[in-house]
Formats: sequence, C-alpha cells, structure tokens
Amino acid sequence: MKTSTQLKEELASQGYIWMPNYKDILEKVWSQTETYFDEDEEVLSALWASFKRYEDEMIGIVFITTKRTFTLEILDNDTSKQIRYLPFDSYSLQKIQLQFSKNSGGLHYVSLQNDSFGNGVTFATPSREVAQHFVDTLAGRTNGEIEILPDSDNPLLAENEKEQAIDEDLNKVKEKIPHKFEEKHEEIKPMKEQEGWRKAPVEAKEKVVEIKVVPPKKVKPKKDKKGTYGSKWNSNLWLLWFLFPICTLGSVLAIMILV
Repeated sequence: MKTSTQLKEELASQGYIWMPNYKDILEKVWSQTETYFDEDEEVLSALWASFKRYEDEMIGIVFITTKRTFTLEILDNDTSKQIRYLPFDSYSLQKIQLQFSKNSGGLHYVSLQNDSFGNGVTFATPSREVAQHFVDTLAGRTNGEIEILPDSDNPLLAENEKEQAIDEDLNKVKEKIPHKFEEKHEEIKPMKEQEGWRKAPVEAKEKVVEIKVVPPKKVKPKKDKKGTYGSKWNSNLWLLWFLFPICTLGSVLAIMILV
C-alpha cells in the first residue's frame, strides 16, 4: 500500500506534475487509489480522463507502473463511490492513437486498440501534457504501433466501445451475453502481483516502437470541365472536323475532272 504523497513523489520523479482536475476525478478516484498499489512497485504515469464502457459514461485514471497497467474507474454519475479495478496487458495493444485538440479548451484523445478491427477504449482528457506523458511512457511498454493523428476538434471514436467485430456465426451467441459493466465484473478487488503476470523487460524503455505521424487529408479542388476536349462533344462544332476534309477532297476531285 502506498500513500497519496508517495504516489505524487513517484510521478514527479517521472516528470509528471499534473493532478486530476477534471470531472471530480481528484475527489472520486484519486482519493481512493492508495490501497491499489504495492510497496515494491513504482508509478510511472497516470492518464485521467472520461470514456465509455459499452453504454456507460465513466471517469477514471489509467495507471502505468513498473509491474502492470490498469484503470481505476467509476460511473460518471455514480454517488456510491465504488471504484472498479481493471488490469490489461499493454503487450496486447496493436495500436495507440493520439489526437490533440486544435484549441486550448478542447479534449485530447488517447485510443488504446487491442485488435485489428479497432476495438478498444478511447480516453478523453483536457490536459495535453497528461496525454503526451502517458503515450511516451506507454511507448516503452507495448509492442503496438503508435499513431499520431492530425490535431482536430472532432472527437476520436466518439461512439466509443464499438460492437466487437467477430464472425457472423458467433453473433447469435454474443447477443445472449450481457454487455453491462456491472454484470461482467460482479466483484472487483485490488490485485497483488502474480507469478504468471507478463512484465515488461528491463530494456523495454530502450526498444524502438514504430511511431507513425498521419498527415492531414488534402482536399482535392474540383476540376473545371469547361473548355476541355470532352465538353466539345456536347455541341455540333465537332462535325466541322469531319466536314472540312470531305469538302477539301471533293474540291480536289472536281478540279481534276474539269481539267
């Protein structure tokens, strides 16, 4: 167990100085984080944001530590203050997308996608620095591609938590599976380190992770079709090109006959 002061000091040693001041996350989530950390693990980054779990609006913090990556989250309108703990394997991420807002008052998005269909979770935070620090830290602890999108004021994956893209034969089975978060996680308790957990190797921070900067889409100007060769077929002027050589040939033949 770590105290709130210890968590702040560890984050500060990683260059992280931004406490969650968004949607009461500081009061509802951060204030209850102490019991979720072991004494022998160090906190490396914390992404505080709003997001969706299926149809539920959530707020919470995604933590990266020397042992694991996990979220501590709560329903946005929840009054019970019941924190939910969800660990995930950073190595299973296939793509991490980062999209900054164009204006200073907008939201910045970090999308963690765990398969080639784009299924995953997209976190929205008002702090550009928090989003950047989180992605920079995650870069050393994942095998996924990092994609930097053009700055935009449009939400990234606004309809977050897409339906899982699976084979049609499995769709009927899936319809019977409850999607509500509460039904999928009946009892969540703080987890201690297990032998079978997949850990990042010591040299993880030194490895090269593919970072792709996606250029903004160019708007192609509309072509002006006036005056083009094809447009001339809409008039009768093209007939002159056929009549001219015929008339010329006829004149030549007439002269030769007369001579």
